[in-house]
Amino acid sequence: MRAKLASSLAHIFDRMASTLGIEDSELGPLLAEIMAHRQAPSVFATYFELVFALKAKRHDEAARLWRQIAAAVGQTPRFDVAPLTVEALGGDAARFARLLNAGENGPIFGPPDVAQWPAFATGVAEAFSLLEQADAALAAEIRALIVLVIGSAPLSPASSFGGVTSLTLWGAVTLNTELHRTPLEILDGLVHEGAHTLLFGYALDERLVRNPDSQRFASPLRSDPRPMDGVFHATFVCARLYLLYRRLLERRPEGLRGFDPRALERKMAELASRFDDGARLIADKASLTPLGEKVLRSSVDYMSHDAAA
Repeated sequence: MRAKLASSLAHIFDRMASTLGIEDSELGPLLAEIMAHRQAPSVFATYFELVFALKAKRHDEAARLWRQIAAAVGQTPRFDVAPLTVEALGGDAARFARLLNAGENGPIFGPPDVAQWPAFATGVAEAFSLLEQADAALAAEIRALIVLVIGSAPLSPASSFGGVTSLTLWGAVTLNTELHRTPLEILDGLVHEGAHTLLFGYALDERLVRNPDSQRFASPLRSDPRPMDGVFHATFVCARLYLLYRRLLERRPEGLRGFDPRALERKMAELASRFDDGARLIADKASLTPLGEKVLRSSVDYMSHDAAA
């Protein structure tokens, strides 16, 4: 993802440097910093707003956003948990909210309940502890994908969401604190959103499906009809969550002491059923790219092998 960011910024420089008032000497250090280390979600968010500003020919705004990126790329982000508030995120709070709400009919993402925040922040640490005990490789993968967990809540009772992952906030996931109260619920959300992030990374150069987004289908994880790409994502998420609950059942981390294993088994059965529904729909209706075939095959192979064990 950093290589894509660097390449796009170099392209913008080639086309727009004089318009944006960027000196020739500025590009090299900027690209070197991007490629040298991990970049914060705020850098990617600012980049996408830069692209939007250029498309709208808001050149003064684009120049300001370029300078913000140049000032930020030298900082290596550390893992953090933050509410969607100005106090925690500064100017990024409004930017993140704009980008999160961009695909919605109206704004739905707001700050979390202050009273819930301490338990949620502590719960994220406890969730990672559970995962590290249950599956160290999966824990390492999630940490490699996610550097910021944003706590949010719906702006009104009429709107609802569980969690959100957006390519525009690469490295960040947003969880609804009202629906993620326990370490296990938070862990479920992290693995769920981490799976979406992984697929976004896979699909940077090649789509997973060829079906147009105008085609809508029933989804394993959503009540509303979704494009086939969404069905593919949901089916993949079911497999990843099944793996999580299988590992929790096998390893029984200390944080789950006293937890009824039958509840984990019921969750696994539900996820397996949803995965089967999604895989059948994909087999029947999807036009998969070679990448989509490869990713789906690995999930089907795992689920089939586990069912046969």
